[in-house]
Amino acid sequence: MEFKLDLFQTDKDLEKENNFEKTCTTTVNKMFPKIRLQIPQEYGGLCDENKNNLTYTPEDMYITAVTGCFFTTFSVVSQNSNLLYKRIKISATGIMDVVNDVKQVTEITQNIILTLTNGTEKNERKAMKVLEIAEKRCPIANSLNTKIKNTYTINFSNS
Repeated sequence: MEFKLDLFQTDKDLEKENNFEKTCTTTVNKMFPKIRLQIPQEYGGLCDENKNNLTYTPEDMYITAVTGCFFTTFSVVSQNSNLLYKRIKISATGIMDVVNDVKQVTEITQNIILTLTNGTEKNERKAMKVLEIAEKRCPIANSLNTKIKNTYTINFSNS
């Protein structure tokens, strides 16, 4: 399996004299929206008056890759396990640190909330097993040195 993308700068990006203000754009294929990337504001990238980055950073995409991989792996495992669920929500935080004089994302914490339908409480143990299998099988997470910590909450809802 092979994955490809293009990363480029637009003429507007190249007009900027301050390299910290330059962005780049990435695209996977012509049918998907383009994604702009910038330097994190902590390293001199642009931010708004509330100190928020103006667009995605590579660090955002790194965490998104881990979290998205967990979701897609969970989707496959839950389907194969006949586990019906209402919704899954994942909140993730990444920690950047310096290890041996090298900056790296040392840890990603994912808080995963899985909602099942009321009346399916008997599936709680099965749901936890599916979550744990997804954690072990996520190919992106398995490719990283970053420590990934997952916490799971299972809720039940009518709506």
